[in-house]
Amino acid sequence: MRKHCFGNKNKPQLYFLVLLLIFCALVIGIKPRFVWSNVQQLYNKWMILTMILEKIERFYVDEKHPDDLLKDAIDGMLFGLDPHSVYLTAEQYKDYSKKYDGYYGLGLKYCRFDSVLVVSSIIENSPAATAGIRIGDRIVKISGINIAAIRNESLEQFLSGQEEKIITMLVERPNEEGRFSLELVKRQILDDTIPIDFMIRDDIGYIRLLYFADSTPRELDKALSSLMNAGMKKLILDLRDNSGGALNSGVAVADRFIPAGKLIGFTKGRAPQSSEQFVANHQIFDHIPLIVLVNETTASDAEIVAGAIQDWDRGLIIGRKTYGKALVQTEYTFQDESVLLLTTARYYTPLGRLIQKDYQENETDLKTDKKDEPQKYKTAKGRIVYGGGGIQPDITLQNIDQVFPECLRALYSLNENIFFKFADKYVISQDEQFFSYDMQTFRSFKVDALLWQQFKEYVQRSKIKITSSELESNAKILQNKIKVELAGRLWGDKGRYAVTMANDPEVNASLVYFNQASALLKK
Repeated sequence: MRKHCFGNKNKPQLYFLVLLLIFCALVIGIKPRFVWSNVQQLYNKWMILTMILEKIERFYVDEKHPDDLLKDAIDGMLFGLDPHSVYLTAEQYKDYSKKYDGYYGLGLKYCRFDSVLVVSSIIENSPAATAGIRIGDRIVKISGINIAAIRNESLEQFLSGQEEKIITMLVERPNEEGRFSLELVKRQILDDTIPIDFMIRDDIGYIRLLYFADSTPRELDKALSSLMNAGMKKLILDLRDNSGGALNSGVAVADRFIPAGKLIGFTKGRAPQSSEQFVANHQIFDHIPLIVLVNETTASDAEIVAGAIQDWDRGLIIGRKTYGKALVQTEYTFQDESVLLLTTARYYTPLGRLIQKDYQENETDLKTDKKDEPQKYKTAKGRIVYGGGGIQPDITLQNIDQVFPECLRALYSLNENIFFKFADKYVISQDEQFFSYDMQTFRSFKVDALLWQQFKEYVQRSKIKITSSELESNAKILQNKIKVELAGRLWGDKGRYAVTMANDPEVNASLVYFNQASALLKK
């Protein structure tokens, strides 16, 4: 949710301060009849603050820049609020908004092979995709400069940012003679908020939703339509590690699954405009048995979606209790393009459950050493759900710690991504039969004894020092990574996600609960 307010540097200073104070009074909820009576008090405090800043600037033992002092004063004022109300400089806001507003670039990812960049993934409809670049292509030169002469930290300056909007590349393609030149124009790139959707079983679809942006509802409609055409009868919506994003997009996602006319949730704030209700009206996919995966870092909009689905008995929530962050941040933009992210409301589920956790909830009562019992709510079908912060799953899965052996870190180290390099070499050497796989059938691919031996020999010839016994003791994990990168070499990040999620222990553990999810749809 975004709102903006702008200053005007051409007004007289005192007039500007009075207007600012009136505005601040309105923002924090002071009733209009009290505004004028408080302006003088607020103005007096403002003058004291100004004089303190001036004294420090002139007389403090160490020199302090006025901008730094003002930034510290703002941070101190916000310190007494919640942790999510923050002030961002123009540069900080630019970095913050990249995730949601995109960035300028070409839409490709790469792995460095000494004197060339090997393309490892391409974003659909990006300049790289439009120009005809393929996964596995070798970029030899950028804007006439040999890759060998470009340091790693400088590559991003060439491939992203608004500088040098037109980029020329000299490219080699495996198993083809000669080199060819391409001209690409940088433009705004939006990473997919839904990086993968695929059929994990014959009738079960899977969608991974990483965060919420303006494009999310459109991406979701496309994914659902594709899965329905592939024969989907049931769906897993994976919201694990989803930290939220744009409020309206979260509401729109819930709207796809909640029957029309049902309340998705509501907000409450001090200012009248901060209190709002959100009602479903699409009624598109409200008939599909649904499982929603969540964990301890599922937050904000993702909790809004999970809470609405749970309150209306629309689907089964599986995983671990969510983070407990459902505050509405309003953006106030100032004339220097700095931004105040201010909490203006709290979000509640349809049953009235407060998603936001108490910031002190990890502290125990010194006398009883026990927390308060969570609030209980009853759904229309008589199920008990809990309030008091976060979304408690219907079915809890124990956190399955993923083993990450030290040798794996070495194999993925900077410029030594052995898995992708090996996958690239292997794919180039294969005949046409290997390329008959699609992402669905590739799950049957096995890393056999011959392929495993080839990988071990490749590692031994590399610069990385790993013993044969280390490789053998972690064979199962490493073989899975080989398969992931083979899929990546064929289909980019979508292939990597498809293989990774198909073998994810929590995804597979959730499959046995579809009977319960289906039962929720029965009247």
